[in-house]
Amino acid sequence: MEVFAHYKGLGRLLAYSKPYKREFISAFSLLMIATAFEMASPWVMKIILDDYIGADNHDLKVLAWLGFALTMTYIGSAIFQYFQSIIFQDNALEVIHDIRQQVFTHLLKLPMRYFDSEPTGRLVSRLTNDSEVLRQAYVGVIPAILRGLVKLVGIFTALALLDFNLMLLMLVIVPILLWSMHLYQKLSHPVVHGVRARLADINTSLNESLLGMRIIQATNHEQRLCERFAKSNREWSDLRHKEINVNSLLLMPFGHLIQTLSLAGIVAWFGWKAGYTTVEAGTIYAFINYLTRFFEPFRQIAMQLGSLQQSLVASERVFAVLDEQPEVRHTEEEEACPNRAGQLEFCNVTLSYDDKNRALDDVSFVVKPGQFTAIVGHSGSGKSSIINLLMRFYQQQQGEILVDGKPLNKMEENSLRRSIGLVFQEPFIFTGTLSENIGLGHPGISPAHAMAAAEKVHAARFINRLPEGYDHIPGSTGQSLSTGERQLLSFARTVALNPRILMLDEATANIDGETEQYIKDALITLREGRTTVAIAHRLSTIQDADQILVMDKGRITQRGTHEDLLLQEGHYRELYLSQQAEEQLHEDIVGC
Repeated sequence: MEVFAHYKGLGRLLAYSKPYKREFISAFSLLMIATAFEMASPWVMKIILDDYIGADNHDLKVLAWLGFALTMTYIGSAIFQYFQSIIFQDNALEVIHDIRQQVFTHLLKLPMRYFDSEPTGRLVSRLTNDSEVLRQAYVGVIPAILRGLVKLVGIFTALALLDFNLMLLMLVIVPILLWSMHLYQKLSHPVVHGVRARLADINTSLNESLLGMRIIQATNHEQRLCERFAKSNREWSDLRHKEINVNSLLLMPFGHLIQTLSLAGIVAWFGWKAGYTTVEAGTIYAFINYLTRFFEPFRQIAMQLGSLQQSLVASERVFAVLDEQPEVRHTEEEEACPNRAGQLEFCNVTLSYDDKNRALDDVSFVVKPGQFTAIVGHSGSGKSSIINLLMRFYQQQQGEILVDGKPLNKMEENSLRRSIGLVFQEPFIFTGTLSENIGLGHPGISPAHAMAAAEKVHAARFINRLPEGYDHIPGSTGQSLSTGERQLLSFARTVALNPRILMLDEATANIDGETEQYIKDALITLREGRTTVAIAHRLSTIQDADQILVMDKGRITQRGTHEDLLLQEGHYRELYLSQQAEEQLHEDIVGC
């Protein structure tokens, strides 16, 4: 049908039903049988009226059988409709299950650059709300369209048998109804698209507000967020009103008007025809009955057009996620990470996140196997960008990164990341037990290995105090644990992987002095035979580093040991003296 020709997402959406083709064919077959039963009832009634009641034929036995046949048409239609509906809905659930699983799996493979520009609430809305809207397409819209098309074929066949000329006249109504549906789609599509977008904005605002509730209340930020939420909510409400106006004009009222005018025309036709020939009452009944049923498919499809529009807009949003491609694709040239010595080398590396400002500018350095290298500098100096490149979260624009002499971009990502242990400044705790958070489902990490890793980083001291021990569930994002305890757990997770290379992204920035000392003690053991790169805020944690790189505005401005850098005039010496003064002031305040 031409009205659906520009529904680009419909064909792609239907493609997901291919694995369930046999089931959908079965449902469609049952639908045709149900429609055949439904179309037979007016014809049986015509026979009763014209051949028996109108002809004054009172053969009770035949009338009884005809009455039984009429009853069975309704019962048969209901039974087959029930089974086809069950099959459609069961398979619709499977299709949406597949789509939702594919979107989630695809999200896990997308580069960090994508998540930098996409709000979390919007992605959550696409994975949950939009995929649920797609289910309505399979449950309501597609069956309604198929049922309508099958009914139309049956109705036109019956009308042609009753009065072929009048059936041809009825064909004139079809383009009018299709035009009204096309007009509805044209007017409603931008409105529905806006509704879905505003709903995603509402979800984004809600998600950000719930996650940052402490900051919001602590900074008296409630009013501004209420105003921002009210703006999105009002825009959503206004668009909904527009959608209601379009629906009220083009869905039901227009169809009823065409139906009423058609019925009036049919009555006039048979009235004129009765002037020169005999018109049977059963024929009139059947024709009007079929005519009424003729509008039902269009009415059903029209009633589903709103859902269809929402489904198509939702499919555009879901497929937009699926169409995102990883920034770095695996190729046949990629090799497993050698995972031998663990030497790292940056050769004239330049990185820009926005293709305008350089996060790293011609950076070169070497970390020898087993070395402890620390990176310091102000916020925005490019420290974390080094880790982002080593983990292949982003791709540099210039230069080369080598691991054991092999180009980083020639190494298979999963193998590379298995050889690197990374601890972030903000530890993330997953839903599950403490033991599961340490092992993360890796087949090679048994509960015993998880416990040993916790012992190494002194996490066992607080875990053993818990009633459930390693079976303790810390709640959403680890809310039942302190910041230091969460960081120790994150550190144990990295140790359990037994990586060849350790990366610490300001891992001691947000923890208390006691926990910091535990980690410092653990690092002495962990660094033996391993390459360690640590981004540090507290200079007291890196004084024994083999090499310290000082960064400023994406460049390395100083390099050397702690003692060497203190002898030089520069940023490191200033930063160290500043921290020493702060610590002394803190001690003086505590002493008072």
